[in-house]
Amino acid sequence: MISALVNSLLPLTILLSIMLVIRRPLRKSIDANTVYNLWLIIPLSLMLYFIPLPWQHLSELSINELTTVESQNSLMQRFLVSPSQSITQELSLDNLLGFWLSSTWILGFTLLISYWSLTQYNYRKALKLEVLIDSKYQQQLVESNAHKLMIARSSHIHSPILIGLFQQILVIPEDFETLYTPEQQQLIISHEVCHFSQHHMWTNQLALLLLALFWFNPLAWRAYAAFRQDQEHSCDQVVLARKQTQSRIQYCKALVLAAETSPPNAFTLLSFKQNGEQHFMFNRIEQIKQMSKGLSAKNTMAKVAKIGLVTLVSSSLLVGVSYAGSQVMQDKKAEVHKEEKVHAYPTQRIEPKYPIAAAEAGTEGSVVLKFDVEADGTVSHVEVVNAKPAYVFDKSAVRALKQWRYKETGKVSKNLLVQLDYLMGPSSKKLESLIERIEVSR
Repeated sequence: MISALVNSLLPLTILLSIMLVIRRPLRKSIDANTVYNLWLIIPLSLMLYFIPLPWQHLSELSINELTTVESQNSLMQRFLVSPSQSITQELSLDNLLGFWLSSTWILGFTLLISYWSLTQYNYRKALKLEVLIDSKYQQQLVESNAHKLMIARSSHIHSPILIGLFQQILVIPEDFETLYTPEQQQLIISHEVCHFSQHHMWTNQLALLLLALFWFNPLAWRAYAAFRQDQEHSCDQVVLARKQTQSRIQYCKALVLAAETSPPNAFTLLSFKQNGEQHFMFNRIEQIKQMSKGLSAKNTMAKVAKIGLVTLVSSSLLVGVSYAGSQVMQDKKAEVHKEEKVHAYPTQRIEPKYPIAAAEAGTEGSVVLKFDVEADGTVSHVEVVNAKPAYVFDKSAVRALKQWRYKETGKVSKNLLVQLDYLMGPSSKKLESLIERIEVSR
C-alpha cells in the first residue's frame, strides 16, 4: 500500500498543481460549474494509474505462436535469479524502515478518519434537530425534485446546512425567517438543494477519503480546500443561472449576512456559508458579478471545455487501444520469423537484481521476455511477454537483459525468448514454464 501511494505521489502532485494553477484563470473564461467538473480528472487519473491494462502483456495466443516450432527446440531459455547477499543484509533495515513508514501512514489515516467521524457525530448530536413535517419550504423541494430531502430546525446554527449521507437532512436555523427576506430564503434553499441534487455529500466523502490517503502531501490539503470552494461557486452559478439582477443582489446580501459566522467543521458539512471566511465570501460575490457579463460567450466556452474534458479522457483510452493494436501488429510481423530455429546462448550475462520489496515479502515468480540479438551480439527490442506475478519483476528483468551479450553471428536473430525465474533460495519450489509448448509434427 505504501509503495503504491509513493509511486502515485508524483503524478498526483503534478495533476493537483495543474488544477490549482488553472482553476482561477479558467473561471474568467468559462463557467464555474465546468471548472468544478474538471476536478473529476483527479480520481479518474488515479483509477487509470492503478488499474492494470490488459494490453500491457501480449496475449497467450501470441505467446503460443512464437513457440510452436518444435517441442525440442531451445527457443526459450531459463535462468535462475536469487536475492544477492547485499540485498539479504539490507532486508532487516528496509523492513524496519518500511514498518515505521507503514505505521506512520496508518496512524495518520486512522486519526483523520476518526477525528472527522467523531466531529460530525458530535456536531450533529449538538444540533438537537426538530424535524419539520409540514414546512412551507416543502413545496420548493418538490418542485426541485428533492422531495426525499428531510427538513429540520435547529437553534444552534445561523445558516442552512446539509447533513447526512443515506438520509440527508436540510437543517434551517430557528431564526431563518427573521434573518433573511423571503426571496433570500428561497435562494438559500435552492443553494442547498443544488448540493443535494448533485450528490455533493457523497462527492465530498470521496474527496475526504483521498485526502486521508494522501494526508502526508501538503498539496492535497490545499487542493481539497480549492475543490470545496469551486463546489460553492458551482452551486452559486446553478442557483443564479436564470435570475435577474435584483435576485443576484439579494443573494449577495445573504452571503454577506451569512459571513458573520463560520461553521465549526467546514470540512465535513455543506453550508450556505461554507468556507465562510470573509475573503472567500467576497470572492463568491465577485464571481456572481461576472456572471452577468458575456453569458452567451461563457456558455459556448463551457461547452468547448466540456468537450475538451471528454476528449482528454477519450484520447487517453484511445492511446491505450492504439498501443494494443500496435502490439498485435508486432505479433503478426513476428510470425514471419517463427520458422527460423535459433540456438543462442549469452556470452555475458548480467545478473538481474532481486527487487527489495519482493525479497522482503518473500515473493517468487517468473518473467518471460522476447528480444532480438543484433549482428554484433547486443540485445535489443526487449519486451515483457508474460509475468507471474505481474509488474513485480518486470523492470528488473528488462534492465538486466538489455545488458546481456551474445556471440557475434553476423546476422540478426529475432523473437528469442528467455524466462527468468526469481526464487528466494535453493529450497524454493521450481516454477513452471510460462510458455505453453505445442509439439508440431510433419
